[in-house]
Amino acid sequence: MLIAIVAVLTLVVASCGSDDVASSSTTTATTAESTTTTTEPTSTTTSSTTTAAPQAMVQVYFSSGDGSDCSQVAAFDRAVPADSDLIAAALNQLVAGPTDDEIATGVGSFFSAETADVVSSVTLEDGLVLVDFADLRPLMPNASTSCGSMALMSQLNTTLFQFDEIERIIYQIDGSCALFGNWLQTECFSVGRDGQRFDVPTNEQASGAGCTPLTGEGLPDGRWFGYLDDARADSVDFDLACWFNGTAAALAAAEDGEESPPPNDYYVRNVNDLIRTLDVSTSAEVSWLPSPGDPATQADASYGEWLAERSDRPFQPGVWLTINEGQVTLIVEQYVP
Repeated sequence: MLIAIVAVLTLVVASCGSDDVASSSTTTATTAESTTTTTEPTSTTTSSTTTAAPQAMVQVYFSSGDGSDCSQVAAFDRAVPADSDLIAAALNQLVAGPTDDEIATGVGSFFSAETADVVSSVTLEDGLVLVDFADLRPLMPNASTSCGSMALMSQLNTTLFQFDEIERIIYQIDGSCALFGNWLQTECFSVGRDGQRFDVPTNEQASGAGCTPLTGEGLPDGRWFGYLDDARADSVDFDLACWFNGTAAALAAAEDGEESPPPNDYYVRNVNDLIRTLDVSTSAEVSWLPSPGDPATQADASYGEWLAERSDRPFQPGVWLTINEGQVTLIVEQYVP
C-alpha cells in the first residue's frame, strides 16, 4: 500500500511540473534517489548539455513620446553574438524595426521587417563610420518630411553613437552620399556626436566605401573602386581611385579644372600612385564585361574563369572590389560610355 501511494504522488508531482517546463526557458529538474529491492534491470539515462554562444547586449532606439518632439527616442536592448561586428549588428537590429510588444508600449519607427535587409555595408576607419544602404526610399516615403527625417536621423544616430569609437557618420544610398542627402532635402553631409552636420570633403563623397585611405597596404572591408594593375590566382594588385556621380561628380570635376558637370554624370579622380596587393577568396566571383565597350555582354563567372579570359580584351575596365574579412570576394567591372 505504501509503495502504491508513493507512485501516485510521484505521478501527481510530475503532471503539475509539466506546466512549469512549458513556460520557462531554463528548467532545472532534481530527482531524489530511491533504493528498492527488485529483480528488474536498472537503466541509466545520460542527458546532453548545449552551451549557448556568448552574447553581447547592444541598444536600438525607436521614436517615442506624443509626437511633439520628432527627435525623441527610447532605448531597447538586443542580444547579438559577442564575436560579431557590434556596430553592424546594432544597425541591423535597428533596421528590422520594433517588436510587436515594443510597438504596444507606444514607440514607432519607419523601420520594419520590410527594411530588415537594407544595410549594404558598414565601414569604420579613424572614427568615421560609412553606412551604405540599399535604396530604402520606396520603403519609407514619409521619412523625407521635416519631422520624418528628424525621427529617422535620431534613431540612426543614437543607435550608432552608443559606440565610443565613432566620431562621425556618413550615410549613403547605393554608394552615394549625395543621393542620401538629396532624399532628405539637403546636400551630402556627415554628422558628429553632438548632432551637428558638416560639409563632407569631396573625396569622402566618392561612391562605395570612398577613396580616403591614402596609405597602408590593405583596405578595410567594404566596396572600393579602382583599377587592377595585375591579377593572379590568389591575389590582385589594386590601384584605388575615386568614383563620383551626380552632384559629387560635378564638384570634383570643377575642383580639378575639368568640364563640370562632366559628361555622362560621372567623374574619376586617380591621383594616388599606391598599388595595394589584396588577397582573393577561393570562392570569389566576378561580374565582367567580355566586351568592355558593350554593357550587354555583362556576364557572371568564377574568379578562375575570369582570370583565364580577362587579358584577351582591347582594354581593362575599372572595377568595384567587395572586401569581406580582409579578402576580395566579388569583382564587378564598371562600364563607362
